[in-house]
Amino acid sequence: MRRLVLLTIFAAGLALFACLYTYKAEDTRSFSRAGTDFNRVSFESRNGAVTVNGNADSAGRVEITRYAYGKNKDDALQRLSRITIEDTLNNGTWFLRLNFPQSSVPQGGLINAVLPAEAGVNVVTSNGRVTVSGMSAGVGVTTSNGVVVLTGTRGDALINTSNADVTVQVHSGGIVINTSNGGIDCDLASLPAVKNAVLNTSNGRVVLRLPPDVSCRITATTSNGTVAISGFYVQYQEQSQTRVRATIGSGAAGVTVTTTNGDIIIENRVR
Repeated sequence: MRRLVLLTIFAAGLALFACLYTYKAEDTRSFSRAGTDFNRVSFESRNGAVTVNGNADSAGRVEITRYAYGKNKDDALQRLSRITIEDTLNNGTWFLRLNFPQSSVPQGGLINAVLPAEAGVNVVTSNGRVTVSGMSAGVGVTTSNGVVVLTGTRGDALINTSNADVTVQVHSGGIVINTSNGGIDCDLASLPAVKNAVLNTSNGRVVLRLPPDVSCRITATTSNGTVAISGFYVQYQEQSQTRVRATIGSGAAGVTVTTTNGDIIIENRVR
């Protein structure tokens, strides 16, 4: 009974807080640089989606939308003015960073970028979806409570998130994915001999699709689920319902897949 009362008081407090800060102020700023100025772009934000698309243009164009809530228009605008954007260039890396003041009132930033496909990308954010498409020089994503989607990417990829799914729609190169309380669906068009694919989660199913000509050593482990490999000629060193060690081809690359509560499915991507 006491717990119910406390939860009711907490919910009422949240509702009252939301009623106090109902006005939203936002603005959008544009940034651009010649592609010859940089070979990598680093974004840092929070509480908003980040979208990066690669194309054949020789320049990079980025739109950043800041937002902040307030009790009224003037209060929201004042809070918005405290969110600053750094736009710097250092040793070939273009840095775009949103700086937020300490506040319990909602605030955040959304990033929408179109970049030369051959630039590397690094994203640090939270509480927002991260989508990267068509980039060919490697991708790094660090976030929390946000879904991550890679589409048509190349190079080394490193993804760290939590409480969210990760979807990789055709990547070529090595990849490391760490999440929790979310599933992983990863399609690799190419896994070179010297590269690795490492997929870790908990409380989620993992599906890994490998190219038909892959050569790799596989270690796949789950606690409450099953492990299955299909579409390849496989040499098993260890095989049980929850753990597999196996080799496809000569075992040139490394594949490690781990989950706690979920199945692991490794299959030929052309099936």
